[in-house]
Amino acid sequence: MFGAAPALADNIPETAKQDTSGIYPEGLDSKRVTGKDGAVVERVVTWTDAQGHYTAVFAASAKSGTKGDTTYYSKVLYVTTFLKKDGGWKKMQAIKEAVQPCELDMTARFIEGSVEVQNLDEDGDGELTFGYVTRCAGDVSPLAMKLLTLEKDKKYILRGETVVDLGSEKVGGSYKPDFGKAPKVLLDHAKDVWERLKTTSY
Repeated sequence: MFGAAPALADNIPETAKQDTSGIYPEGLDSKRVTGKDGAVVERVVTWTDAQGHYTAVFAASAKSGTKGDTTYYSKVLYVTTFLKKDGGWKKMQAIKEAVQPCELDMTARFIEGSVEVQNLDEDGDGELTFGYVTRCAGDVSPLAMKLLTLEKDKKYILRGETVVDLGSEKVGGSYKPDFGKAPKVLLDHAKDVWERLKTTSY
């Protein structure tokens, strides 16, 4: 059985506010965030920039089941951003990452210490950066890892894997960037964050 994951480490700059109470912000609910009922809030981050007041909701839903003597687990991670508009919340971006029913060792979690809100390119628009890892395997191998930067309706991603120390050697840690025409400062920062987080444990 799964419960709410621990709140992520506090590395949000003073220009952003965070709420780890596990309660949906006023005017939002599970269906607005995930499209279905039952997802548990893990963190809420808010900030104000040139566009207005933003809220990002980090949530997860998990379940398990059995078939014969085998137990299966599945989990879905959600990150949904909203902009306060005309007294309501306009959905800006919706990120969803699922680990389908897994009978082996299953991992799906946000990386502690990965959440940041900054304005690196100094254009007045906040950039939300966060990472998560997923895996369904029965051996010692790297976790799949993604590091995302969201700005307004734009999404930039590094896709790769964590590093695993096998004793005789270290494997993993590589990534592929999908940053399109993003300012170089955003990609450079993402690469730095990746290097800091790539040794995250199971």
